[in-house]
Amino acid sequence: MSPRPVAAERAYGLLKGDVLSGRFAPGSTVIERLMAEEYGVSVSPFRDAAQRLVGEELLEIGTGGGYRIPAISADSLLDLYHWHSHLVRLILKVQKPVQAMPISSSDMALVDLAQIPLAMTNCFRMLAKAAPNREYARALRLATDRLYVARLHEGAVLTNLGPELQMVETATASGSGLDRYEILWAYHRRRIRRVGRIAELINSAKNR
Repeated sequence: MSPRPVAAERAYGLLKGDVLSGRFAPGSTVIERLMAEEYGVSVSPFRDAAQRLVGEELLEIGTGGGYRIPAISADSLLDLYHWHSHLVRLILKVQKPVQAMPISSSDMALVDLAQIPLAMTNCFRMLAKAAPNREYARALRLATDRLYVARLHEGAVLTNLGPELQMVETATASGSGLDRYEILWAYHRRRIRRVGRIAELINSAKNR
């Protein structure tokens, strides 16, 4: 493999990790020259990586040799929660059972609030991986990643995230059971009801 694809893949992994972690505030600019230097790659492979994230709607094309982190309003976050819920329901209707590792009740006290965003993200990624429809799978993966920054702030708004994680893992792993639809709708409904506050916390990063 030539050096450029290797460098682009490295830059993609680093940049996506930084975007998902909330390193950059919504609406802020990511300067390709500066970030390419930080990641130890040239501008061309960094640009390849950034363009992939534009396709995933995690970045927008900015001006002056840079990219912009998409702004997140309460309305756009509301739409994304509804879209994610719709995709989950579609996939549950056609899914194959997946191999999940739900947290046992004895381990609930050990769940670190900081670990829940990644654990919940991985849960929905596994559901996407099990989907027989590849378009459904791709759409759910993208929506799940776009919601990661919201998950970083949900713990400041919502309670009982550990037990909720256990229920969601079980519901997404099961190949049957009508109550799983209600469990997963309850997951989304809780966030939809507090979407304004979650969006406010995400955007407060602008003032830090």
